[in-house]
Amino acid sequence: GSSIQIDGTKIILNLSLTIPDNIGLQLDENIVCGVDLGIAIPAYCSLNNSEYIKKSIGNKNDFLHIRTKIQNQRRQMQKRLQYIKGGHGRNKKLKALDMFTDKEKNFVKTYNHFISKNIIDFAIKNRAKYINMEGLNSEGFNDRILRNWSYYQLQQYVEYKAKQYGIEVRYVDPYHTSQNCSQCGHWEEGQRISQSEFKCKSCGYEANADFNASRNIAKSNKFVKNNSNDLDIINN
Repeated sequence: GSSIQIDGTKIILNLSLTIPDNIGLQLDENIVCGVDLGIAIPAYCSLNNSEYIKKSIGNKNDFLHIRTKIQNQRRQMQKRLQYIKGGHGRNKKLKALDMFTDKEKNFVKTYNHFISKNIIDFAIKNRAKYINMEGLNSEGFNDRILRNWSYYQLQQYVEYKAKQYGIEVRYVDPYHTSQNCSQCGHWEEGQRISQSEFKCKSCGYEANADFNASRNIAKSNKFVKNNSNDLDIINN
């Protein structure tokens, strides 16, 4: 399996390597894994045919704590550079600045590998032939979230890993996925009470909000193209 540990300033990602073996792997065309991407919980997985099987992957503190720390170090280095006019000292600090930038990008990549592997493991365990995720576009996700998480990169990793097992990745319209009731289908503003709570105003169904959204994504047939053209910000 995969695990993540944070020890002071160090982050340890344990990723077990799996050699793809499709022999004996029977995927069910009727089973869809829905994945809701977010900040509080990077990925929440559920199935279209069960309200009990689910998995939350990662924690916002894993990502934001480390990335914020690296960004703060980089900002401090940039301030120091303002007082150094030139010479060897400036070149040395410029190299250190590049190191912080590379360190941040490498951490994002490693963490996205961790999240995507766990998504695939969940789909395989439940014999899901399809993985549904929300199509990314400028309307579906606000810039604040895009700046804090490389969603498109994560989706690319999921696609690559899924293909090795014959799992098909599809994208659905993100509109109303968080406000629809996954139990009765009722939509109404304000049903997502908070970041973590959902309560249907029609049937009274209560659930974790990310779980409810992931089930709506799993059950959706409103397929869209994943529009990466609007998302240059996440590749920076």
